Amino acid sequence: MKTVFSGIQPTGKVHLGNLLGAINNWVELSNEENKNYFCVVDLHSLTTHPDPETMEENIFETIKVLVASGINLKNSNIYIQSNVSEHVQLSWILSNFCQIGELQRMTQFKEKADQLGNHAGILTYPILMAADILIHKANQVPVGDDQTQHLELTRNIVERFNNTYGEIFPLPERKTGKVGARLMSLRHPENKMSKSNDDLNGTIYFDDSKDEIIKKFKSSVTDSDDVIKFDADSKKGISNLIDIYSSLNDLSHHEVENKFENLKYGEFKIEVGESVVSYLEPIREKYNSMSNGDIASLIKNNLEEVKDSAKKTMDEINSALGI
Repeated sequence: MKTVFSGIQPTGKVHLGNLLGAINNWVELSNEENKNYFCVVDLHSLTTHPDPETMEENIFETIKVLVASGINLKNSNIYIQSNVSEHVQLSWILSNFCQIGELQRMTQFKEKADQLGNHAGILTYPILMAADILIHKANQVPVGDDQTQHLELTRNIVERFNNTYGEIFPLPERKTGKVGARLMSLRHPENKMSKSNDDLNGTIYFDDSKDEIIKKFKSSVTDSDDVIKFDADSKKGISNLIDIYSSLNDLSHHEVENKFENLKYGEFKIEVGESVVSYLEPIREKYNSMSNGDIASLIKNNLEEVKDSAKKTMDEINSALGI
């Protein structure tokens, strides 16, 4: 049985890119013979200096969406990172097996350092991510393309630690979905779909109304040749729409091209929008049926098993280190 770990930040509303790029993978994994740990990584979100008045609300909203999306709770523990102090303890230990140059070469560090204030949290973020993965000895991690570099760093840390102190950690492997791993903004298809309020019209949020969704797709940016063909380099906008439809309907890009080869862009945009509406409707209904009390009970019920797992790992590590 594989042990799976993955995390999501509680910054802003969950959007279609989160659902199709990460959460659908979690749902799939939760229905396999795995032991799953799905974590709301609130400590990671501190790199953005979030509003403390909305942090708890965002955490609960995120967990509600995870449950509403259909994660099998029988073999999955959903929990909050800051409730398990072992994440931070392990992060400090692992920092002694990571080189500064490795952190400085991280693409996300280069992209976010100026944007978020160039503070040390941006630099050391990948070490905490490694600790997240390893605290439960996960051997499978569902990540998108933008997180592959962080996973490779984790594997480097594991090899260094194990070479010094014995085979304590498994070497984690990447798990990704077939399509939809990186959805792009509808308005700025050269950029990733984002929770940021700077791109409200380019992002489909889980609680958008039908009218809002269709309006956003109608105004999505495409090219001028009106040919529905996947070409991520020269036709970014229409390729993104094909990616979305492919993910929602379990079709290859080529099958989508054939299905809609006689449609104009405007017609295709509405088809994609309608598919998104149908996909999100049951998620919203389930979400609205849950209270914060339901989520608080879920968190409490999961915490004991999560902390037991983390403590077992830390006891083994401390024994190996002689502390």
